Amino acid sequence: MKVGFFQYNVISRDRKANLAYITSKLKDQKFDLVVLPELFTSGYAFDDKEELLPLVENLTDSETVAVLTELAKNCGGCITGTIPEGFNGRIYNTAILVDSTGLIGYQRKIHLPDYEKRLYASGDAIEVFQYRETTIGMMVCFDCWFPPISTKLKLQGAQIVCHSACFGGEVTPRILPIRALENQYFIISCNRVGAELFEGVLESYRGESQIVDTDGNTLYKAGNQEELFFVDIDLATVNKPKFGSLITADFLTEHQKYTIELTPKPL
Repeated sequence: MKVGFFQYNVISRDRKANLAYITSKLKDQKFDLVVLPELFTSGYAFDDKEELLPLVENLTDSETVAVLTELAKNCGGCITGTIPEGFNGRIYNTAILVDSTGLIGYQRKIHLPDYEKRLYASGDAIEVFQYRETTIGMMVCFDCWFPPISTKLKLQGAQIVCHSACFGGEVTPRILPIRALENQYFIISCNRVGAELFEGVLESYRGESQIVDTDGNTLYKAGNQEELFFVDIDLATVNKPKFGSLITADFLTEHQKYTIELTPKPL
């Protein structure tokens, strides 16, 4: 299975420009799955909701979903990343999964850094989605810091977890191989590059997108410049990692000793 990421400097507050740029870079590629950064249509830094609202989309009538659907028809695979989503008067930071037929599924970011709480509501569901013969889960940036999400995706049969991100610190890249190792699935993480103004201060994003295998080995890690990268992976190693299988031949039964649920939030 050919999977990869496209890390780039997201154009702030310009959905059409971002979609055109992504299309120009991916239209001649053939792949099964590609991961885009967090908030790839809008950028990350906003002073208030009023600034963000022009970039918010309804998933039932989304320009981004429409453009990615056409792109997927050319490329033959599926595409994921996060966008600002509006639903029932709230705004969510939502990962979408799109193929040539349209929207396969979505995952709203659950764990919001304090900065994001001014803008977004927290998601209240953890799901996996079927793309052909592959079961795909999604986490958004800070979500990966919380093991129960990763475990819940495992218990639902995830073989690949896509991680769209927008971070500048050094901790997140260290966490991802641990999540892949403890759950015996692949993780494809895409972080953006470039910089944005946060309340007048220029903050940089570190890139370092990576693809991690079922033993927690980083198959490839990008630097801090724009990069489009793909690699072929073997899904047969899910639940049967090379190193992990020396410890137990039946990881899945061990995982199934636990029940992981997300506590419903009050409305």
